[in-house]
This record gives sequence, structure tokens and C-alpha cells, in this order.
Amino acid sequence: MTTGMHLSDEQAQRHLDGILSGAAAAEVEEHLAACAGCQALVESYRALSEALDALAPAEPPADFTAGVLACIEARERSAARERRLALGILAGVAAAAAALFVVAGQGAWAPLLSRWSNSLVSATAALRIGSDVLDPLLRTLRAEIALACAVVGLPLLVAMRRLVASRGTELA
Repeated sequence: MTTGMHLSDEQAQRHLDGILSGAAAAEVEEHLAACAGCQALVESYRALSEALDALAPAEPPADFTAGVLACIEARERSAARERRLALGILAGVAAAAAALFVVAGQGAWAPLLSRWSNSLVSATAALRIGSDVLDPLLRTLRAEIALACAVVGLPLLVAMRRLVASRGTELA
């Protein structure tokens, strides 16, 4: 330790706790032997530590456990409500998709599935490119909401691609 430098609060506490490395501990011991101010600092931390050790542990309030359990129950009810909403959205999308397949008939399914697979390849490439945008959104949204958005969004993307593709052939 350089002459004229005193122990910092952190050094004094680490010395008192006995967690200084060998070289640092030797420097601090050497400085303490010659510096009454730093000796007083270490002694004040020793007295504070002893006083804190003598304190009785704090007792939690009588209704602490009931309050924590009430908060947990409220959070679980909220999460269950969100799950039910997400499942309702998914069920509505599934019902709408099933109704569309029934109304369209089998003749529309095969070409649609072929185009859909091509669109899915394009959408996959677009998602790969757009991952910088999607990553923060997916971190922000809850998993159920993100899944519902994907289930609703992918069919919309396919339909929009189909509309754009059919419009391009009409103009040509």
C-alpha cells in the first residue's frame, strides 16, 4: 500500500471478513500497523458487525403467508384467464379454417395445398430475414399470444400471397 493512502471502506470490510488475497492482506496489515485512522475504521466495522450479530431476527407480520398466497392465487387466476382466451382464439381460427375447407370442396384443396406449400417456403424465408424484428416481439409477447398470432398470421400471409400472385397473372 502506498504511503499516504488509506484503506477504502471495501478494503476494511474485506480485511475484517478475512477474504483478502495473501499479498493484499499483507499490505493492509502493514498499513494498519502504522495508521491509527484506518485502525479506527476497521474497529468501527468490527463493532458494527458484532452489533448486527446481536440483533434478533425480524419476524414477518402475522398475515405475511396469507398475503403471499393471495398474490400467487391472483396471478394464477390471471394466467388461467389468458390461457382460456388464447385457446378460444385458436379454437375460432381452427373452426373457421375447417369451415373454409368444407365450403371450398376437395377440388380446391389439392391446388391450394400445393400453393400453400410454396407460400410456406416463401414465408419461411421471409421469417428468417425478419428475425431481427420478430425476436424482440416474441420476447415481449407471452407464448400463448405469440402462438395465436402465428396461427392467425400464417393463413393471412398465405392468402395475401395468393391474392398478390393471382393479381400479377391477371395484369400480365
